[in-house]
Amino acid sequence: MNNNNNVRAVSEFRETTNNTIYPIDTEGMFIAYFDCRKGNSRSYCAQQFEVHYEHNIIELCREIRAGLYTPSEFRAFVITKPDYREIFAAQFRHRVVLHWIALRLMPLVEQQLVFPVFNCRKGKGTLAAQLYAYNRIYEISEGYTKPCYLMKLDIKGFFMSIDRKFATDLVCRFVSERYAEDDVTTLLYLLRVSLMAAPENNCKRVGDVSLWQHIPEHKSLFTCGEGKGLPLGDSLTQIVSLLILDRMHHYIVDTLGLGMAAYADDTLIIANSKEQLLSAVGPIRQMLASVGVTLHPHKFYFQQSYKGVKFIGAVLMHGRHYTSNRTVHNAFAKVRAFNARAGCKRYRRDNIDALVASVNSYLGIMRHYASRKIRKRLVESIDPQWMKMLDIDRENYHKVLPKKRYRQREIIRRELR
Repeated sequence: MNNNNNVRAVSEFRETTNNTIYPIDTEGMFIAYFDCRKGNSRSYCAQQFEVHYEHNIIELCREIRAGLYTPSEFRAFVITKPDYREIFAAQFRHRVVLHWIALRLMPLVEQQLVFPVFNCRKGKGTLAAQLYAYNRIYEISEGYTKPCYLMKLDIKGFFMSIDRKFATDLVCRFVSERYAEDDVTTLLYLLRVSLMAAPENNCKRVGDVSLWQHIPEHKSLFTCGEGKGLPLGDSLTQIVSLLILDRMHHYIVDTLGLGMAAYADDTLIIANSKEQLLSAVGPIRQMLASVGVTLHPHKFYFQQSYKGVKFIGAVLMHGRHYTSNRTVHNAFAKVRAFNARAGCKRYRRDNIDALVASVNSYLGIMRHYASRKIRKRLVESIDPQWMKMLDIDRENYHKVLPKKRYRQREIIRRELR
């Protein structure tokens, strides 16, 4: 019965699309699957897909060829750090499709972008963006010996203010002009299906639903307006944001010749005179308005370079970089949460690996900045009952490790013996 329904659906679809068949190479989808699997192989949805991954990928390709593919149900939840944010997590099946798209789209986008854009690009990232920004400030200010001004622009509700149809047309036009492979029709089809999907209408809310009350209306897909917003947590959203902001980046770097470092919607602009920076705000505002987004009317940073600047989680000062206060506060809060239950022997035994992973993640971030004293205070704030289970790198405070007898593998071996 199901087969008959599928055949009828395929037949009806081809009648309305002039028998369009979207070519797709199964081998290319397998490559996308293995690329998507990296770093996600332990997740439940990835393992569920992997049990019959060959069959699942072949079925996925059949759906795409017939033009019947639609994204599966999303999981929606709210994270609380660093801020309250709404995340839409796609099913693993759809993530494979997004990787297939990214493998074809990103090489084209890379050729279009200016150098000082650091998100979603291999060999770049937040640390590279911070180092590049510091070097540009140092260069333009000639070693902090001459006047240098910094300006940070904040876009109001950037991802939620994007019009989906405009974003879809922009990306599809970009692909049509630059992509010349045989599967271009398939790429355009999957882009439209993915970008025009309304995840807020096809999702299951998980976690603490009451957390949504902390999210402003203009920052949620459920309330930002029909046809508006791209979901956070989606790799395609990041790629689209690069193309939407590309014109502004080229204007700053190529036309005005100003220093810049950009990561997603965070943009730091550097110049010798304040007049250069202030005169650029008007044209930038107009460019952003042409793509449907606006500068935040209140969040505006303008300062001389010697006073330092906070940029994507770090404070850049002359001769040194500091980690942000928010990161430090979060690290100590996490340790306090573990300390509150340190009196329970069973809890300590079952959660020693979780403590180590959490502390090391913060130490790993902080070690890139001037933070030895902070790292030392963080480690020494761990409750003594936890400390007796740990080996501490007291020279550099780069990491902590559980003593051998407390490692989960050793505990399991003892229990088996």
